[in-house]
Amino acid sequence: MRKSIKKNIAIIALLTVMTFSGCDREPIPPPQPVVEQISIADLKALYKGTTVLLDTSLYIQGIVTLTPEKNNIPDFIGYMQDETGGITLTVDGNNTLAEGSEIKIMCTGLELSEYNGLLQFGNVDLASQSELINLVADPVTPATATLAEIINGDFVAELVSVSGVEFEQKGTFSGGNNLSNCSEMVEVYTRSEATFSADAMPEGNGTFVGVVSTYFDPQLILRDPSELDMEGERCNPFFEGIFSEDFQSLSDYDPISDLTTWSIRMEEGDRDWIARVYSGNVYAQTTAFNSGLASMKTWMITPSIDLSAATNPILAFDTKTGYTDGATLDVMISTDYDGSASPWNFNWTDLNPTLANGPSNGYSDWVASGNIDLSSYNTAVYIAFVYTGSDGATKKTTTWQVDNITIEESSK
Repeated sequence: MRKSIKKNIAIIALLTVMTFSGCDREPIPPPQPVVEQISIADLKALYKGTTVLLDTSLYIQGIVTLTPEKNNIPDFIGYMQDETGGITLTVDGNNTLAEGSEIKIMCTGLELSEYNGLLQFGNVDLASQSELINLVADPVTPATATLAEIINGDFVAELVSVSGVEFEQKGTFSGGNNLSNCSEMVEVYTRSEATFSADAMPEGNGTFVGVVSTYFDPQLILRDPSELDMEGERCNPFFEGIFSEDFQSLSDYDPISDLTTWSIRMEEGDRDWIARVYSGNVYAQTTAFNSGLASMKTWMITPSIDLSAATNPILAFDTKTGYTDGATLDVMISTDYDGSASPWNFNWTDLNPTLANGPSNGYSDWVASGNIDLSSYNTAVYIAFVYTGSDGATKKTTTWQVDNITIEESSK
């Protein structure tokens, strides 16, 4: 009996020791989820046209190429890229991104979405969803790009270098300024808040370095004027102004005739030329669409422009078309028109400019007319923009838009 009791006591003691020993053991942590790197190109490929919320354990890693440090982008925006491409970041809270740093962004819980044609990735809480890898990383070498490639939608959110280009006009960086290779053009947009917005733009031809972005249409964003090398000979001269009209004094749907020195004359039908506004830009527009007119022919005529003192006057303007289906625009000049109500009873010469053409669905880019030589006109002239279309049995309802009309004295 005693042996049995002792045996039982020994077993209980052993169990007690085992129990307390088990409680003292550190718990084994669960395995950590594996976070895999994904390239920026693969990240962008996840976007299929609608907002995507990422719920997988992924991260991207790259170099920051543009931040709000010089106030040329909003304070919640940043741009980064790796060897496969670039992406625009939206930042939630304090934007501490540093240009030239290498960072890692955890993707879980972030969105891919589009804003006015630009794919954005956010909203990133940098404090909890990013990791600084290197404050001063190897600098990104700008990709060599052409204006044609940028217009085509290539290199979006990437740092690029474009050679053989010049600003079309003199002035400061502030606002939208066209960068041209004397064939194509892309807008360089600089916020008025940028630290260099009041600086004078270079007046020569050369190399532009900046970041490709999109605001409905492709545009370029300058990081710093010191990155520009544009001191070569221009392919197009600067001009001294004789006449200009950019329609910016008008509001959306105002008739162009509100510009009291301009004339709208309706040869066929009763459809006017009107002002339209898109992305802050005002331009003249007309169309036969939804007019019900079997025939429409409407003249938009400049005020009288005196070229008697000009030596080498040049006419230039921009056009854009939408839903092209055959309605035409003629641009003509007259020396005998007297401003009366029937301009078609006077002599007009077709100037044969370069005009926009297409597409049949949607809108073209703005197309420059080229420099139209008016040096043979040593007198007062009128310029007419004549729209011909119809919305009857035959549909010719192309929308035509006109902007940035200038006559200037060539400096050559």
